[in-house]
Amino acid sequence: MLVRLKSGLRIAIPPILPWESLKGNLLKIRSAGTFYPDHITTRLCLHLLDADLNDGACGSFLDVGCGCGILALAAARLGVPFVVGFDIDIRAVGISVRNAQANGLDYKSHWFVGASDVVAEGFDCVTANLPYGVICGIIEDLARLINSGGSLILSGFQDIDWGPLGRRLADLGLSVKQLLSGDRSFYGIPPSGSFTWMAVLLVSASAEVRSDKEGS
Repeated sequence: MLVRLKSGLRIAIPPILPWESLKGNLLKIRSAGTFYPDHITTRLCLHLLDADLNDGACGSFLDVGCGCGILALAAARLGVPFVVGFDIDIRAVGISVRNAQANGLDYKSHWFVGASDVVAEGFDCVTANLPYGVICGIIEDLARLINSGGSLILSGFQDIDWGPLGRRLADLGLSVKQLLSGDRSFYGIPPSGSFTWMAVLLVSASAEVRSDKEGS
């Protein structure tokens, strides 16, 4: 099946139909047992990433918990010259590497097994599509990894989580640029009690704005 973004990028994810695989200018992603890339949270992240990169130049991109590598490889295909993805699951990193090679993007994508606390450098755009509890546990690291004036795309949380999460993000100096939501159907009531997943695009304060806040 295809995911179509406003920029024109088309992403083929399993199951990939025969006539889809023949089309050119197509990012082909295999999940091979990692988090399924057709989940609504991944789609929301892709649309926010597409919009964010369309608004301005991005020199570096980091995907926290890369899974099959779909977000990092989409960023690379959209023109970001330096992308990095990592995951605590060595199998996921291996799948990301294979997807990068299959799409001819291994020359500008870099992958490693690890966690966010080992990353020292900042990035112009950071994404994290992770369970809500995991996001809450690494939220300070995520804010630290964004360059001044950079952006953060988060998903993996639901509408019932947004209130406390939004307040924590604001306390870290991040402001909401765009908020998306999408429903996923279940047979019966889902364990969380909500059908609605969300994704948010945030921007960090510039160095000057941060300095003003620290001095006040």
